[in-house]
Amino acid sequence: MEEEYDYDLENYPYDDLYEDYEGFLSDPSDYTLQELWKDCLVPTLHDGFWSSAKLLCCCTVLKFILSLSILPIQVFHLASSTLGLYCLHSFFGNSIIYIVLFALIGYVVLFLASKLIKQHQGIICAIFCYGFLIVSELVFTDKKLWHRIRGCQMLLAMKLISLAFDYGYLDKNIPSIIPCCGYLFHVGTVIFGPWTSYSSYMSSKENTKFSFSWFMSVIRSLAISYAFLTVSTCWTSWLLYSAGWKWIDAYRDALSFRSSHYFVSYLSEATGTTSGLRSLTVSAASEIEIPRSLVEVVVWWNVPMHFWLKTYVFKTAKPLGYFVAILLTYAASSLLHGLNFQLAAVLLSLGFYTYIEYVLRRKLASTFSACILARKCKPDCDHIMKSNGLYVRVTNMAFRILAMFHLAYLGVMFDSSSNLEEEGYNMNHTLQKWSELDFASHWVAASFYIFYYLIS
Repeated sequence: MEEEYDYDLENYPYDDLYEDYEGFLSDPSDYTLQELWKDCLVPTLHDGFWSSAKLLCCCTVLKFILSLSILPIQVFHLASSTLGLYCLHSFFGNSIIYIVLFALIGYVVLFLASKLIKQHQGIICAIFCYGFLIVSELVFTDKKLWHRIRGCQMLLAMKLISLAFDYGYLDKNIPSIIPCCGYLFHVGTVIFGPWTSYSSYMSSKENTKFSFSWFMSVIRSLAISYAFLTVSTCWTSWLLYSAGWKWIDAYRDALSFRSSHYFVSYLSEATGTTSGLRSLTVSAASEIEIPRSLVEVVVWWNVPMHFWLKTYVFKTAKPLGYFVAILLTYAASSLLHGLNFQLAAVLLSLGFYTYIEYVLRRKLASTFSACILARKCKPDCDHIMKSNGLYVRVTNMAFRILAMFHLAYLGVMFDSSSNLEEEGYNMNHTLQKWSELDFASHWVAASFYIFYYLIS
């Protein structure tokens, strides 16, 4: 199975970091750099560091336990789950009960399915996990609380489903309760992610040594993470202040949202690596901010989740047809994030956009024998016009600008200033934001599809 990872992590405890600074930059144009440093950058970095310090310390403890090779493997599993539960309680308090309950019931369902209908245990576990998440969202009375713990529930669902499918394919008995708890509550991935397979979790027992490269990898991820935290909270409002130009405002709000996602992604890289997992690539900001295509954005937005969706959803649904498989993949991703019209609208729009872009660029690349596919061609491809040609460069640049335009449009409704953020955005908020931009992105996508239809 190829180690390429496609994941979306926005509903995490770091949301509270932004609440204290909403009023700091009400009129950013009046702020000097010194005032920005004092009133926004310093408090943001201070709170950002201390909010994750305990988690990083616990990850380091697990890495230390891993380095003690004389200890039995069960100690590693117990330490992983105990430290993970401790951090969950630190972040969520008594609400941890909902997370633990889901994990335990999920394991029981997986265990029974493996004994009774092993050939379908992956499908059974997937139905249970999705059903549990949907029912919980419908019956949960405290919407703010559910919005806070939903990210951890999503990660648990992904781990349970991957465990069910992997052991169904291998025709082996599922691991016992102690190793499973160590995997499900692994301290390096239980809060911010990323999703990792059970085999990757087990292989961390082989990556036990403290080394300079390990230390520098952690420091690099943390530095990038906190840098993007300041971009999201401080720099975007200060550098891209606009007095009513709607597309500048849209790009600013979308960039702020993407930067908060990068903060979580690189922080999850740091916690995963610190805890002993092999070097992770969760996201690549450079591939998203100046993307070759929206397909590249989807791949690099959250690499582990892309791999999860590709492996357990897309490949399973591919016999139904390429287009249907794409829609089911985006639908599965949307349902993982809950019954949220905003996320569903964005993800399904992305599904249509990426399909249109993929088939159009494939048609153009075939017609002109040029390296203008959605994914970068290999150096030995059969195209006559290579990527260094003038026309190819211009065409690829045009698609880059188009992708940036779509990203600004799709990300505009994820503004942190809205009071709806704590409970999840609704349909009216989404449609209002897009109507302010005249639904321009959808019209452009429809035009490109008509063009593709005419030349096909």
